[in-house]
Amino acid sequence: MKFSFETDAKSQRFCKKIAQEMVRAFGISEQEALGRIDRHWSGQALLGETHINYHEDEVYWAKQIYYDPDCDWWRDPDPKPRDYP
Repeated sequence: MKFSFETDAKSQRFCKKIAQEMVRAFGISEQEALGRIDRHWSGQALLGETHINYHEDEVYWAKQIYYDPDCDWWRDPDPKPRDYP
């Protein structure tokens, strides 16, 4: 997928793993997962072997991207997803 943010081979693979986790965890389509990722990091650059985003795994990012930014998904027993699209 061509994202609206800058990627390299490593970040492309990482985004694919995040999308796969979103599909698995939330039952959404791969297209929706990739669209949510694209919207989340739009205008940024995920480049380099040691980018700060790699400090968290794909499970963390799947939840961070999927859930509403105003909720604490790690504490809330019923977190609300962000509106999409």
